[in-house]
Amino acid sequence: MHFKILIIVLATQFLTAGHLIAQDKIAPNPAEKYYQLIEAPGAPEKWDSWRNQIRQLRDSVRRHPGYTDDNYQKSEFKWASNAYSTFFLMANEKTLYDRNGNPDIKTCIEKYERNYGGIDVVVLWPTYPQLGFDNRTQFDFYRNLPGGIQGLKKLTAELHAMGKKLMIAYNPWDNIARTKGVKDEDELLKMVAEIQADGVYLDTISIVDGFFDNLQKARKGAIFQSEIPINAQALNQVHQSWLEVGWNEKHKHLEFGEMPHLVRNRWLQQKHMIYRLSRFSHEQSTLLQNAWVNGCGLVIWENVFGTVNPLNARDRFYYKAMLPVLRRYSTFFTEGEWTPLFPVKLNRVYASEWRLGNKTIWTVINRQQQRAVGRLFEIRHEKGMRYFDLITGAEMKTVLEDGKAGIYADYQPKAISGILAVPENECTPEFFAFMKTQAEAFQKADFGTTAVLPEHLLKMVEPTKRYNAKTLPKNMVRVGVPSDSATMTFAFRQRECGFYPIGNYVDYSYSQTRNEITTAKIVVKLAPFAMDRTLVSNAEFAAFLKSSGYQPLHKQNFLKHWTNGRPPKGLEDHPVVYVDLGDARAYAKWAGKRLPTEAEWQWAAQNGAEATVYPWGDKLDSTVVNTGQWSGTTPVEKLAKGRTSAGLYDMSGNVWQMTESERTDGYNNYCILRGGAWYINRASEWYADQGAQKTSFGAKYLMTWPGLDRCATVGFRCVADID
Repeated sequence: MHFKILIIVLATQFLTAGHLIAQDKIAPNPAEKYYQLIEAPGAPEKWDSWRNQIRQLRDSVRRHPGYTDDNYQKSEFKWASNAYSTFFLMANEKTLYDRNGNPDIKTCIEKYERNYGGIDVVVLWPTYPQLGFDNRTQFDFYRNLPGGIQGLKKLTAELHAMGKKLMIAYNPWDNIARTKGVKDEDELLKMVAEIQADGVYLDTISIVDGFFDNLQKARKGAIFQSEIPINAQALNQVHQSWLEVGWNEKHKHLEFGEMPHLVRNRWLQQKHMIYRLSRFSHEQSTLLQNAWVNGCGLVIWENVFGTVNPLNARDRFYYKAMLPVLRRYSTFFTEGEWTPLFPVKLNRVYASEWRLGNKTIWTVINRQQQRAVGRLFEIRHEKGMRYFDLITGAEMKTVLEDGKAGIYADYQPKAISGILAVPENECTPEFFAFMKTQAEAFQKADFGTTAVLPEHLLKMVEPTKRYNAKTLPKNMVRVGVPSDSATMTFAFRQRECGFYPIGNYVDYSYSQTRNEITTAKIVVKLAPFAMDRTLVSNAEFAAFLKSSGYQPLHKQNFLKHWTNGRPPKGLEDHPVVYVDLGDARAYAKWAGKRLPTEAEWQWAAQNGAEATVYPWGDKLDSTVVNTGQWSGTTPVEKLAKGRTSAGLYDMSGNVWQMTESERTDGYNNYCILRGGAWYINRASEWYADQGAQKTSFGAKYLMTWPGLDRCATVGFRCVADID
């Protein structure tokens, strides 16, 4: 289902305050009786009547006072109707960076082009699910990417050189900029103009009445791409939109039925590009087939906000086979005469017809999990006409009789086919070269449907030297551990970024209820260790820098809150922040220590086998923890009553604490944060976890590059191995 639909009302309230949405004062459009899909009757004898009805609907919509299509006729927007694939690129995607952490968009693009048949639009996404760990705005997240605005401008130029478009995303549920007196509209327009972006991706919203003209002033030809289906009145201002798993007009039934439903907005305006996807489905054949018979585009999205969901081999092949056909014959799908549910004779096989001049394309799908063999349909034959399958690259078996052509097919389970009727004199060498490429890909195709999730590999922990009671560094507390294994309960909030395979949970987001706290038992053998009594302070980190001369490879936002290389006056004994995992490890190594593992951190925080809910006990007590009462961090020894029984401070609240839990799934690098922090913003459920947390709770922190990873609410403490 569509996971963000529930916040549309809230987003609308935000945007109204920011002047992006105007209330619709025009009479209801006749298309509004349908939602995303127009359901077709199951009985073929009713299809002619149904087609007449939907043609009348389309005609009435086009005569409605609120409808116009003039923006689709303008040359600067032509590209939007021919861009059949959108690549949703997480800014933390590992393949986006080289070994030194510098952007390498060409290598990243080549991987996905090779696997999916080409990319037309890149949606660059650095914000959610990281947004909300601190008070950076969504626009700051773009500015914190490598090179800042100039780096983004270079990225845009590189994509343009490859013939691709770049879009930045807008998250209307993020109110942080507005609380600072900055209008979202102003920030968006400024960024689009500065980096020469080709448009704005609208997260969770679709209506931007009055903003389209201002967007053109910032960048002529820039468009909107909406995550959710739009109403008919907005079609002229939003050139592209997504359609995830769709609903019929009664909003009750998903589209996983027998009949391939008609995509409403594609029917109303064939030049409006619809992108189909199902972000967390392991098997996408129904969505692919629906896209094919509706002439829709596709979303390429393997790294879904930090949860990896690669397509199975069969779906990936059809992406690679469909997209070149859609691009090559785009005019058929944007201007051709479209007949949905063109009659065919094979059982459970369906088709659309697209006529343009003297040529015709039929987009055909086999709904069943078995082969379909036999006569597909019979049409009037014109002399010299030949028939080819654009997916397999082979000429169709055809029987000519009495001026008619009988087209015969042999389709694999869940097959997709594209039949082209073309005059022989238009079968050029270039056409046959295209068909050869399609045929070679088909012959090599893997039609397997097994979904394989990646492993999450944990970085090995490097032990410290062994300390004893006499050599243990100052300000450290020995933590008692059991002689046998320790059993603990780990917990996290179910978010789209997932977590990692643990207990009965696999990294497949929304396998449980969204925002549900998911728990798992872990059993681990703990070696003796000692932990810092307090978080590492600004003063301690300053001593490290002076002694070691440490300089990070990438300096952006390193100790951003310091002045002239020194901690702010009065904050010397506050926890150090604006450091990343590499900075923390460097400090720990200098100090002869290391970062704690998740298990070590939790065992210490929960008072060992007592397993307390909070460091001080089992009930939340806001008087002993920094969970938003102050507008920032507090001294590392301020809240003595919130200590553990062993005397550890701030094991809940103040700042999040990095653990030695770095993992990679091949797409994302991430670590697990513990303890929670002072920052709280309740404006949206889509923000990252905030406030003081229970001892069992962990938050997944995606790592992009140091300039973005360094944060106002993330610090650390150290441990050491002991005899």
